[in-house]
Order: sequence, then structure tokens, then C-alpha cells
Amino acid sequence: MEGPEGIIGMDSERERLMDRETFDRHVLDMSLEGYTILPNLLTPEECTEARRELEKRYPDRERGGLEWLFNKALIFERLYQLPDLVRLIRHFIGADALLSAVYGSVVLPGEGGHALHSDGGITGHNREASMAPADDGRRVTSHPMAINVIFCMSEFTDTNGATEMVPGSHKYEYVDIPERASEQARTAVAPEGSAVVFDINTWHGATKNQTVRPRYAVLSPWRRRWTKCEYEMARVVKPDVLERAGKEGTIIFGFQAQPPYTELWQWDRENGGPKPEFAHLKRD
Repeated sequence: MEGPEGIIGMDSERERLMDRETFDRHVLDMSLEGYTILPNLLTPEECTEARRELEKRYPDRERGGLEWLFNKALIFERLYQLPDLVRLIRHFIGADALLSAVYGSVVLPGEGGHALHSDGGITGHNREASMAPADDGRRVTSHPMAINVIFCMSEFTDTNGATEMVPGSHKYEYVDIPERASEQARTAVAPEGSAVVFDINTWHGATKNQTVRPRYAVLSPWRRRWTKCEYEMARVVKPDVLERAGKEGTIIFGFQAQPPYTELWQWDRENGGPKPEFAHLKRD
């Protein structure tokens, strides 16, 4: 799992791509309902390892313990190198889609029950301060601006704090959510190892955990190349993590999306920095 060629292709039997009919069904679900569920992306052993890492870091959650998880444990590097998932993401937001973050979510017994919301309100297209008067309270719904992924490190059930979705809400034109939207919400019930993939315009929220065990998940939002990510990933990712991501790493972590801070003739767009002969201009 640690080879420089990256995780994709390390186990050809296991990484067999879904067939066209299955892929088209997920595309249709995304298009009509705003979300879909990809089962069996992770093994029970991988989910156990991920939960162990989340438990270890949970006490330090207020100081970033659950952020930048790809830099903290090998298991989390796998989450952006799953061929079926990446294929679906790129179908909707382009072959140069950027990973925006990877962070943990733990809903303890009695917690959850958060109000419905859409994502992209901090750095994305749903940011209130970025809404222009000419928008008239409308958001971009003609096509997906970003995709979010929730990895079910625990089974997602009707009672343990799983995420609920409002089908079709990604096409609702206005930013404000109607009061009765929750009546249409559907809990994303999914087995351990699945991924809930959704358009960030889709209204969603965590349900209340009514069980005696925590609900574990990892979130990995993706953005179009020309939009702003939650983190400047090209500056965040550790060199060894980037190396293990293989040839896709500079795309996924946004090196090719870095705006030049030199004149264009001095800039290497592929690697997101000055050309070798202008290495003295590189910034830390």
C-alpha cells in the first residue's frame, strides 16, 4: 500500500471497476435525487482501522485532530484513490476535480439531530457574503459545483445518527430552505464500508444517534478546479503522501490549480511552481 505508484491498481482483483449499467444507475440517482450510495468501497478491516484512528484522534478534535486525515494515517489516503468513486466524481465535476478536505465525523450517543443545510457556505458558491444582489436569492443549480462524500466507517442506520437527505433538493433554485423540507427527508441507510455521494446543493443533516454506540464517518468534499477549496491542499499535503498518490496526486491536491506568483513564462503549471531554472523564486 506504500508504493510510489499510488494505491490505485495495487490490487487489480479488488479494484475491478463497476459495469456500465451500474455506473449509469448511480449517475441517474445523482441527477434526479442529488445523492447515491456506493456500497462495499472499503473492507470491514479497513473500516475497523479507520474507526481506531478516529477514536485515537477524537479527544483532540477541537485542535484539528480530525482534520487533514490523509496526513495522519495510511488508511485515509485510500479514500481519494478508489477508482469507482473518482470516476463518478469526475463525471459530474470534471477530470481535474480537486480534493477539498478529508476530515472525521463522530456522532456520540444522544448527539446529532442537526438542521438541514447545503454545503459550500464557507468557501463555495453558497457563501452568503458572496451572493450578489442580482442573484435574487438564487443559487447555481444548473450543474453540480461540488460533490461531497461521506464514508460510512460504521453502518448507517435509521437510529444511529446517519445523514438524512432531501431527494431532489439540489435542483431547488433558492438558497433559503422551506420550513417543511424536513418532511421529505430520507435517511441514507448504508452498510459499513459504503460511501454516500451527493451534490453539495442537496439539503442534508445528521439525525440523532439513539443508540449506545458512536457513529463514525469520514467526509471528503471535492470541488471544481476553478473554485476555492476549504484548504490550500497543495501546501497542506505531506511530500510522502503526495508521492504515494502517484501521477494523479498533483491533480487531486490542486498543484495544477495553483495561480502563478511569477510571470507566466516562468511558471510550471503542471507542478504548480516556478520552472526549474527559476527555482530561486519559489516561495515556502
